[in-house]
Amino acid sequence: MRTTIAPSTLLRHVYDSATEFAIITIDLRGLVSSWSAGAVSILGFSEQEMVGADPYRMFTVEDRASGEAAREMLTAAATGKSGDYRWHLRKSGERFWADGVMTPILGNANEVIGYLKILRDITERKLAQDQIASLSTTDALTGLANRTAFHARIREVVALCARSGQSLHLMMIDLDRFKGVNDTLGHAAGDDLLQQVAARLRLACRESDYIARLGGDEFGLLQTGGHDASAGGVLAAKIVEAIAQPFQLGDSVVRIGASIGIASTGHGSTDPSVLMKRADLALYKVKHAGRNGFQHFTDELDRIAHKRNLDSDALRKAVVDRHFTLAYQPIINCDSGQATAMEALVRFTSPELSGYTVDYLIDLARDLGLIFDIGAWVFEEACQQLTRWRAMGFTDLKISINTCAKELLNEHYLASINNALALSNINAGDIDIELTERDAIVLHNESSMVLQHLVLAGFRLSLDDFGTGYSSLSYLRTLPVATLKLDRSFLRGVPTDAAANAVARAIIAMANDLKLHVIAEGVEERAQAYFLHDLDCGALQGFLFSSAMPASDATTWLLANRAQDASAQPNSIN
Repeated sequence: MRTTIAPSTLLRHVYDSATEFAIITIDLRGLVSSWSAGAVSILGFSEQEMVGADPYRMFTVEDRASGEAAREMLTAAATGKSGDYRWHLRKSGERFWADGVMTPILGNANEVIGYLKILRDITERKLAQDQIASLSTTDALTGLANRTAFHARIREVVALCARSGQSLHLMMIDLDRFKGVNDTLGHAAGDDLLQQVAARLRLACRESDYIARLGGDEFGLLQTGGHDASAGGVLAAKIVEAIAQPFQLGDSVVRIGASIGIASTGHGSTDPSVLMKRADLALYKVKHAGRNGFQHFTDELDRIAHKRNLDSDALRKAVVDRHFTLAYQPIINCDSGQATAMEALVRFTSPELSGYTVDYLIDLARDLGLIFDIGAWVFEEACQQLTRWRAMGFTDLKISINTCAKELLNEHYLASINNALALSNINAGDIDIELTERDAIVLHNESSMVLQHLVLAGFRLSLDDFGTGYSSLSYLRTLPVATLKLDRSFLRGVPTDAAANAVARAIIAMANDLKLHVIAEGVEERAQAYFLHDLDCGALQGFLFSSAMPASDATTWLLANRAQDASAQPNSIN
């Protein structure tokens, strides 16, 4: 025999046993008309407390103020359903996250006679979802927002500023010398440093400012405020000062700096991608101007960037088409006046690049990743030219070739130069490889062994522009260099200025004590040559003897230099 369960019995069973759901009915006056066992379990209010009462007690203060209960009923009546996905309050005052729905109860004439609300407590699930969402938008190391969150926030703040009439100042912050800390103290120390930087950024900023770690040692910051496009500079200066203070990393104290580029909506654009690009341009300007400072975006920076893009295209084409040539400047033995080496210096022959300095184009090539291709061509061409001079009887002449850290760190560098030697039948001992002290220190910080490999292969290393970098004296004892090239700046005032003389004398004496060969660059006056000779300087280079020349002119110069007796020729300093 089939048993039929009356709807009223089924409803009472659900009301009494479905404790994971709060089932509530509300009459047209907005008062609770029924309150299930699940409602008692979830919300903590008894049936006696709630039936006939206003359900506002289950809403948060914010929702009470906004009239959320009335809005729910109006929406349900108008559309047939009203969602409820928000914080609610238990009797204890504890908040919980509810997922619910309200629907209208219809009478026989299809009229609304009340409302049914069903909700459940999903706090644990919501917190887990929030945690997952937080992981996707938060930098795990610093607790700051990450790049994804930063980009989303830019769009939100730009829209907010458009409505409020405020300006947005977007800052790109890059840490100076951070890589050196990582290389010398290890990644754990680097992580500690990033966490301390994040803490200082929080202290420097207002609560309303938005800070993010974009990756590595790069941070982003959003500040809203005054209409003056330069207003962000106050905070930027504060950050630069804060980051410049020493950091304690275990037993070590380190100093770094911060370079900051600033772009503002007050400068004529509210497009997030344009603002990011402009802040990057301003940051680039700071880093190339010496770092540890800040720069606002200007129209001039945009013009420079556009020009740089055109220059980049022209340089790429020049590399493909091999629009280079070499000029050679003699290096003169200080005693004999004879050329002992020729320094090979690259020149760019592309018409589109005429008028640019070599230094500018070399820096651009480094930034574009073209320096290895240029350097490989220079090395091979210089070796071929030395082969031609050797065939003319200049058997003791050496060639000096410039390089840089980016080139030396290329995994194909050693194979490339060995191939050039094989093609020209030149020995490694015939080549002096010049690099600046800054590049040498970069290699040291990278823990690169390429300099040691070059020395083992037979090359001689020269430290170029000595005195223009940093930490020179401390590194001289450890760098495997054979020659020190004294920068031309040390000859200003020599030999008439006593202070300049003392500095030159001290450096040459120190180099001689370290068994380093010394070449003085920028010698323009015979009196300077005499003075340097008396200090036991090994060799001289400068306009006194010759400027850099094309290969054909350099050959003519070498022939003349060889033909004259060292004691009588005009090049002799004796």
